[in-house]
Amino acid sequence: MTKHRLGHSAQMSISACPIELLALIVNRISDDKGLRVVRAVDRMFCALATPLIFQRVYVKNRLPSAQNLAALMEHDEVAQVVKTVVFHWCNDPERVEDTPTKESTYIALEIIFSHLHLFPALVNLELNLCPDICPQPLVVDDSGHVDLDRNPSEAVIVESTLLQALLRGTDRPHLKSLAITNLSGYPYKFSNSQDFVEVLSSVEHLHIGLNDALIIGPCAWKLAEWMWLVTLPDSLLGPTQARLMSLTLVSHHVPTSFSLLLDFSTLFFPVLHRIKLDRIALDHHRRIEDFIVAHGRTLRTLVLDSCPMRVSFEGGPPRPWHLVCNRFAETLEVLVDVQFHSRDEWYLDIDAGGTTGDLETRLLYLFGGLSWEYGPWEREHVELLDRIAIEHLLAKVEQRRLGEKTSRAGYAAM
Repeated sequence: MTKHRLGHSAQMSISACPIELLALIVNRISDDKGLRVVRAVDRMFCALATPLIFQRVYVKNRLPSAQNLAALMEHDEVAQVVKTVVFHWCNDPERVEDTPTKESTYIALEIIFSHLHLFPALVNLELNLCPDICPQPLVVDDSGHVDLDRNPSEAVIVESTLLQALLRGTDRPHLKSLAITNLSGYPYKFSNSQDFVEVLSSVEHLHIGLNDALIIGPCAWKLAEWMWLVTLPDSLLGPTQARLMSLTLVSHHVPTSFSLLLDFSTLFFPVLHRIKLDRIALDHHRRIEDFIVAHGRTLRTLVLDSCPMRVSFEGGPPRPWHLVCNRFAETLEVLVDVQFHSRDEWYLDIDAGGTTGDLETRLLYLFGGLSWEYGPWEREHVELLDRIAIEHLLAKVEQRRLGEKTSRAGYAAM
């Protein structure tokens, strides 16, 4: 038998593979580190990996980070592929900037967020603002005023810089997804402007997280109240949002008592199919409950994460969960996913049995202000009715989901 030896010229380089095959290989790489390694191989791999690496870009409230994103914005080839911009608050004590550097950072951020239209493919914006741990909180004096000159809060300055820059100029991004977490209670005048309405008009997925823990002072409650009862319903949810499909509302603190006064009765989103509430308290006035039910013909997913029903000490729950669950079962006509659970250990809760994903189903009750002790009402009786109602709701939703799955399989087989 004659042995043939392949010479060096007969060996095939991976770069010689069809570009369609190489694209499939690169598209299977999910982490940024791997994509950056592949991008450095040669010009062909660089061209294939670049759109994937820079689809999602990040910036922090630090000058080098802002300068890097500004440089990327000026790179035409890269700027064309950016779909998501994410701001992350940086509170690293080892990277504290002096006052002149901070001012330069604010200017750089203002330039970036007022020119987001230079990312023509941009559809997603995430603003992860200052969390609970803030060295300079928003101070409200005895008269209810905020003096940023005497008590400068970096958290509020950065927040204001980003939001105002977003509304500058006539060229604005057409966002499909907007997420703002840890929004403070500062009463921005521009939140009622037509420019803000324009930004929200194209949004399909809206995530708003309010954090009244960022406000301190004897009259801090006034700004917190304004944030929950005016800014949220009137400025963030009030403008016409005909395309809104998914809404998430979060209290980044304990379930706020202001959520009990929320009135969404005038709000309606014609194509809303997902609602998630996180640490939003409910009560017998049913304002939030009515808002959910109003979308019964479109709502397909409902998530209540750590959302308690407020209860008085004396008379027990005037609006027990079994009444709410029974109403949801009757009115949410197309619901195929419902979740009630808790991630907070300090709740006293009723274990309703069953699971939703990796979390146990929980129906929560909240007593008084900061007290979590059970009142003198018949807990066992309420718990039994709650368990029956939640099991009925979960079973009905699961039956609908399986029915839709069967129908789709039938259509696919035709």
